[in-house]
Amino acid sequence: MAYSVFKKELWTKPLFSWYLYDFANSFVFINTTLYFSQWVVVDNKVSDFWLAAPFMIGTAVLVFLSPYIGNFGDRSGAHYKIFFWTTLGTIISALLIFVVGRADFSPRQGVILALIFYAMYQFFYQLAFVPYGVFMKHLAGLKDYGKVSGIGFGASEIGHIFGIFLTLPIIYGIFTLFGTDRLAPLFPAAIAFLIFSLPALLVLRKKTFLFNQPSPMSTSELSIFRSLWENLKDGKKYPGVLPLLFSFYFFSDAIISLTFFSAIYLQNVFGADDPFKIKAALFVIIGFALGAILGGVLSDRAGHKRVLIWALAGTVCSIVGIALIKNISLNLILFPLFGLVSGAAYASSRSYLASLIPQAESGKFFGLYAFAERFASIVGPLLWSLTVWAFMNYFPLNYRLAAFSMGILVLIGMIPLLTGRKISISAQEDISQ
Repeated sequence: MAYSVFKKELWTKPLFSWYLYDFANSFVFINTTLYFSQWVVVDNKVSDFWLAAPFMIGTAVLVFLSPYIGNFGDRSGAHYKIFFWTTLGTIISALLIFVVGRADFSPRQGVILALIFYAMYQFFYQLAFVPYGVFMKHLAGLKDYGKVSGIGFGASEIGHIFGIFLTLPIIYGIFTLFGTDRLAPLFPAAIAFLIFSLPALLVLRKKTFLFNQPSPMSTSELSIFRSLWENLKDGKKYPGVLPLLFSFYFFSDAIISLTFFSAIYLQNVFGADDPFKIKAALFVIIGFALGAILGGVLSDRAGHKRVLIWALAGTVCSIVGIALIKNISLNLILFPLFGLVSGAAYASSRSYLASLIPQAESGKFFGLYAFAERFASIVGPLLWSLTVWAFMNYFPLNYRLAAFSMGILVLIGMIPLLTGRKISISAQEDISQ
């Protein structure tokens, strides 16, 4: 079955460049997550709140702007232009984090400026995924949405691994051109992002005749706030879209939160050391990559919605298992399982959405998809933190309860899928490469 991901039509030049972009943007993301956060909090003694603040601000702005930008791309035929400028903004803001952190400012001024550019990085990085999702709708046929979505997510996870190994010589002081502190990895990571994203920027530019035509179905220009509301209302035109978006919000909420707090969870519940945490993280990444590809293949064969429901059921079981087990070694089984089923859920949900919507309005609905995921990255961590705080007198049970609550969120996310209707858009409406 896996051989189907190597079909020639899945590896055309435009699709390969599309996969490579998801690989490329992981370089900066993983290094900011691992090292920039520690540069701010540990090295410069800044509160965790000030590290989280730019992420939350950038995300909050994006929550309302992404549906508007998606709709604007449909209306004006500007998907590639949005993709180009958001990619450029991501690279430049990542480089500026490095530059201002090394500039001749006072330590406090340097950190503040770096955090401002970190907020810009988060904004541009996340916004680029709106046109990126639209491209899949135009570059792949209906029968291949799952496989293409899965390969893209798989490439992203492989990029995380390569991003870690790329900068290890810097962290261990073997290569000192950019310095040896925790800020040093950002410069080569940003350059690697630029290099590996060039194929997408160049190749997809030649395909703009596919996805840069103004949509005859698009509405007149709306304000940012009205655009979000009107786009949600338009989702009723395509049965299955709104149930999927509500489901995606809940299960993405849980997966993002558990992933974000996994190292803290392992530390406080099991007393895990750093090598164990790194091993668990790598297992999750590998599991996610394999799950995304396998889930994509299965969704094309068995149905996107069916695979998504089974993947979410597996996610519930893996999270509950993580919350209940007492043997630390079992985490090395459950964490990769969590990655495997989560990868399948993400791949099948993106391909399921693509199967439900017409090309002419793909920007609008991928904007809503980004809205659901980004809003989840605010509320989910807040729910986790409140659970830990509310049961602080029952440490470390409070962390187990927080993890268990994430399983409940995924279970809630399954309900709209089990009750909502679904009508796929005809394959005749899709334009293959």
